[in-house]
Amino acid sequence: MELSIIIINILILLILFSGLVMTLIGLPGNTVIFCTILAYAFYDNFIHISIGDLAFVLGAILVGELFETLTAVIWAKKEKASKLAIGVAVIGAMVGGILGTMIVPIIGSFAGALAGGFVSSYIAEYRTTKNGAQAWRVALGVIKGQLLGIVIKFSVATSTILYVLIQMPW
Repeated sequence: MELSIIIINILILLILFSGLVMTLIGLPGNTVIFCTILAYAFYDNFIHISIGDLAFVLGAILVGELFETLTAVIWAKKEKASKLAIGVAVIGAMVGGILGTMIVPIIGSFAGALAGGFVSSYIAEYRTTKNGAQAWRVALGVIKGQLLGIVIKFSVATSTILYVLIQMPW
């Protein structure tokens, strides 16, 4: 096997791993994963990763994204969250994830995303309802939804990467 193929595969693996880490902090890691796989398929002339493989990967990623979005919304709605609290929680989770990454990569990313979602949804809900107990329930609901969504999205991303790595020539 040529050394260039091994080097390119290792580079692809590093980019895919970066996309996987991005999924933990609310950044578009699955998009990075899909675009990397698509670029590799073009580079490889669709020999090892076919159009069918790309369709499978895209479908899996879309399902993961859908579940992530729905779980957070469902848990927040279950606690009768305001639309403002739901919207702000998404932004808060991204900002918290980025700040956490700056402090302690990976672990800080995950903790920061959860803390950002919790704090921002609590503040937004409290501001809307003036009810601390309600704001607390909504913030906990957001955390539960985030955790379940992250687990689902991360599992899909991991499975997708493993599927593609099996297809690649090593």
